Amino acid sequence: MNIRKLYPHYSLLLLQKINSNYTHPIVGQIQKLLSVRGLYTGSFHSTYDEDTAAAVRSFQLSENLPATGRIDPVTYCRLEKAISTSLIPPDRSVQRNHPSLSLPRANIRIARQPRQLTLFDGNSPLRQYPIGIGKSATPTPLGNFSIALKVMNPGGVLGTRWLGLNFDAYGIHGTNRPWLIGQMVSNGCIRMHNANVEELYALVHIGTPVFIRD
Repeated sequence: MNIRKLYPHYSLLLLQKINSNYTHPIVGQIQKLLSVRGLYTGSFHSTYDEDTAAAVRSFQLSENLPATGRIDPVTYCRLEKAISTSLIPPDRSVQRNHPSLSLPRANIRIARQPRQLTLFDGNSPLRQYPIGIGKSATPTPLGNFSIALKVMNPGGVLGTRWLGLNFDAYGIHGTNRPWLIGQMVSNGCIRMHNANVEELYALVHIGTPVFIRD
């Protein structure tokens, strides 16, 4: 399983403003990214002119995206370089030799507004942890999910544990930037202090329900 992490230089909300002759540093960055791919040969003047739109159109065609010539969030995210992390599930024989200490009635409730994750044993709250959640441009999704994958020591931006949800590439994980816990900083995943996610990891199992609310 590959997890792609993207940290855009600018807010995706800016993309709504980009139209003909719009000038902003984000346009200059787009021109540079297109130039690296050999699609744009003009100067980096940071103005969205017809040459830039034509290069965007060519890029969209190469990525099988709608060739609108406009920069939308999907096009921009494809242009930007993402950090890829490969996650390999543990061997089943290892799992058999190391019995789980997880709670059979565990369930997780995540509250976005107070930035808090609560672990329940049935209906009884057992632990509460501070969390970081998605930015306004890439919000943490609301809904009912479950733990679909557990990985120890994924490293990098994922910290020391990964608890993948059964929805897209979202998950609960540690961090290498603990000072950002409590803020809206991620691309939708739930970040925890490494010590906290390690404790949570030991108490939940594949299939543990995860409820995300405001």
